[in-house]
Amino acid sequence: MTFEPTILFSGAVANSAVLYVAIPVRDGCIGAQLSWKDATSSGTVTLELTSGNASLTTAGAAWEWKDSGLTITGPIAAAAGSTVINIENVRQQRARLKFLAAAASNIDVWDGTA
Repeated sequence: MTFEPTILFSGAVANSAVLYVAIPVRDGCIGAQLSWKDATSSGTVTLELTSGNASLTTAGAAWEWKDSGLTITGPIAAAAGSTVINIENVRQQRARLKFLAAAASNIDVWDGTA
């Protein structure tokens, strides 16, 4: 049996840009790995949730998405690294990561649920 990881996003994010990455919600669980490949990537990452039909990859109206209360640490412009996101008992239908780049960044987001 071979495991084939699913990449949800891989690429560069310009300084001050906002990137939205759809994160699957499966049976009330969210799992993902956010990786930054260099010592210059920097930004703020927030998990947002909705049960509506809002776009997963564009900003949308303020009422369409709600900050989940989870802000992910990193990237911090100090070293390459990663963080793992695992959440259970999610009661909304859809989720996304909102990445606000504080510097030019090179990131990967991997699906962490099976």
